Amino acid sequence: MRREEQNKNMVEFFIAFRHIVERKFQSIFSILGVAIAVTVFIVSMTISNGLNKNMINSLLTMSPHILIKNKKTTFFENFGETVENIKKIKGVKAVIPKINSQSIIKSQGFARGVLAYGIMPNNVKNDLDLRIISGNNNIEELNSILVGEELAKGMGLKVGQEVSLVSAENKEIKLIVRGIFKTGFLEYDTNLAIVPMKTMQILAEQGEVATDIWLKTINPQKVENVEKKIISNNVIPHSEYGIMDWKMINQSLLNAVRFEKFVLVAILSLLLLIASFAVSVILNMVVREKIKDIGILKSIGYTNKNIRRIFMIEGLLLGFFGMIMGSILSPIVLFILKILFKVFMRNGTYYLEELPLYISANELIIIYVVTVIVIFISTIFPASRAAKLKPVEALKYE
Repeated sequence: MRREEQNKNMVEFFIAFRHIVERKFQSIFSILGVAIAVTVFIVSMTISNGLNKNMINSLLTMSPHILIKNKKTTFFENFGETVENIKKIKGVKAVIPKINSQSIIKSQGFARGVLAYGIMPNNVKNDLDLRIISGNNNIEELNSILVGEELAKGMGLKVGQEVSLVSAENKEIKLIVRGIFKTGFLEYDTNLAIVPMKTMQILAEQGEVATDIWLKTINPQKVENVEKKIISNNVIPHSEYGIMDWKMINQSLLNAVRFEKFVLVAILSLLLLIASFAVSVILNMVVREKIKDIGILKSIGYTNKNIRRIFMIEGLLLGFFGMIMGSILSPIVLFILKILFKVFMRNGTYYLEELPLYISANELIIIYVVTVIVIFISTIFPASRAAKLKPVEALKYE
């Protein structure tokens, strides 16, 4: 009995495959519909993920994963002990005390408002992922300054050039441009300058102080775990210090990104549904054409379940071939888009050197599983319609 059931399963698969081969044009049309939907889904998700990941990486280049500020005063007067305690927390990659000030840069008759960060030279070298495009990131000398690429372009600054920095306290100091950096985040590259922390402390005339402390974590996406450890271990006094992670600081931006992704997935899912309708229409046409064959199969012992399975297998085969074709087309389309981006858009509006691409294995699996489910659902109606046919009526059909 088991062998007979296995033989029936083989025959069901053979019949389903034969239907696909017999109706070449309609089958190709269905396969192409699924392939295009899967390709658009994968390509769109890959580009969207890549752009979002690039934006977040650029944002975190000059932004803390965790920010600690003093609630009571503007400055941390004794931050050394706090820094050492935080370094002991598991998951912390770097601790960066910092002093910042709204300042003005003057050079060759030009003046521009900037946000000046005073950071220790070793932190600049080892803990900030700055891409230096000219000069270097050595600010050991007190008269050193690093400027963003767009700021340098706007003011015509070059490495080795002397500039004046005027602090919020109206104190002015002469500095030498040691390097020009690029974070990839336009706002930073346009409005940011980095000087030695000691220089900013001299300008502020507040002694050895910091305005805040930055933490870089090993895994920014799981920054909450480090934040909980800092709070639970009482590393910092809760009454004096406030703590925020980068997700909280950029909450509005991240909510917008999540909503954008939701809308994208919803639209792409509709495209996949349209492709599944094509499969359903083709199966309905096959059912109408194969009514007599269905009657013959039922007359020799095939049950409604067997008939239903034949057409479900046929629909799933169409979807499977479509997914394979989509998987082949997707990297080809992405490769072409990368080339087109380099040729036409690299020097345009987009602040990117190349098109960033990223998609996780989990997302690919979800796309394929959703495709299979949607295709399977589209086969239910035509398969059920075929199974409901009575043998006598089917054999009478001309």
